[in-house]
Parts: sequence; C-alpha cells; structure tokens
Amino acid sequence: MSRSRRRARTRTAPDHLPRWPVAAGASALLLAVVVGAYTGGQFFVETRSQVEEMTVTSGILVEPSGAPESEPSEDPEPEEEAHPAGLDPAITYALLNVNGERALDVAGGSTDNGADVHLWDRHDEENQQWRFVPVEDDFYEIVGVGSDKLLEFPAEPDPEADPESAHAASLLSRTGEHNQHWTLVEVGDGVVRLVNRASGQALEGQGGADENGTLAYPAEDGGHPHQQWRLAPLG
Repeated sequence: MSRSRRRARTRTAPDHLPRWPVAAGASALLLAVVVGAYTGGQFFVETRSQVEEMTVTSGILVEPSGAPESEPSEDPEPEEEAHPAGLDPAITYALLNVNGERALDVAGGSTDNGADVHLWDRHDEENQQWRFVPVEDDFYEIVGVGSDKLLEFPAEPDPEADPESAHAASLLSRTGEHNQHWTLVEVGDGVVRLVNRASGQALEGQGGADENGTLAYPAEDGGHPHQQWRLAPLG
C-alpha cells in the first residue's frame, strides 16, 4: 500500500523545466533569420546594382546593356576668316577713289610689266577690275584681272621712265617681295586705305588731283580722302 503511493507521487524531470528559455531561444532564432535575410538582400541588391553599372568583359570595362548610347560629338565648324571692310577674296572689285569717284585703271589696258596705273572714269572693263589675294599677316596682293599682274610701288625706279612716273604705282609679275603686299586699313562703309608693306606709304591720287589720268602714287599715310578707296563689288 505504501509502495503504491510512492509511485504515484513520482514525476518525470521534464515537467519541472521552466518554459521561458525555450521561448527566448525561438525568438533569437527568428531574429537571426530575419536579420540574415535582410543583410543578404541588401548585399544582393548592392552587388546587382554594381554589376548593372559596369560589366567586365575580357578585362575591358564596358557599359551595361540598355544604357543610353552616347551621341557622337560634332566637329565645330571652322570659323570664317575675317577680312576688312567686308572684303571677299572670291570676287572682283572696282577701286573708286573717294575724292572724285574715279576708278583705279591700268593705262591703255596694257598687260605689260611696268604698266602705269592711274585714275579714270569708271567703265568696269578688265583693266579696272582687281582681286585681293591674302598672303600672310593680314597682307594682300592686289591683282589686275586684265593682266594677272600685281600692283606695286617700284622697288627700284626705272631710270628710263619719265621722272614723274618713275615712282608711281605700276603692274609687275609676281615676285613675292613686300613691295607687292598691301594692308587694307578700314575707314568705314566699304572704304579702305591701301598701305604698302615695304614702304608704309599709302596709295593716292597724286597730289589730291581727281582728273582722268591722275597717277596712282605713293605718299605718306595721312588718311586724306584722296588716299581712300571704295570697294565696289563686280562679282
């Protein structure tokens, strides 16, 4: 009888264990799973983003597929060279002396070396047509269309020439010397002074005269009206 009662009072050990450690362990395990999943997701997202930004192919960095294509750069258009008084070297001009509006003319339409250049009524024939050819440092050759010879102040006056015309402007085949180079000093409204590179002298109607036959002559550049020339385009 007493032995039976002892057995009834005996309980197994697990019934006496507290339950809170089990609950705490489960919570910790759940938290670890959540944190691990979040961290892994962040790493995956960042890694994937980096891979999308740049892919390495055979050691060469290339843009990811789907990236916007860069537009080819356009070469800037070359700037047009500026010329004084709106000058266009592609066309021919009559040169009209502001003092009297007569044209710079090759005397008698001559095509010979040493031909005199003077003032004459405008008629726009070839012996009154001129082209401007850029050379260097803003200087130009002034080419007579009728002869393809260049306007110059003689480097050495012809001893056989008339003393009055020995120093006058004339035409000569191209030599490349500075006495065949001219700078155009812009006055305004398509008007320029023609200054010789070698001498620094200006081309003028001699002495300020404006009659037919007045020689085109070198003189100190004073900006006078008879040293000014209007560019009249002929096409």
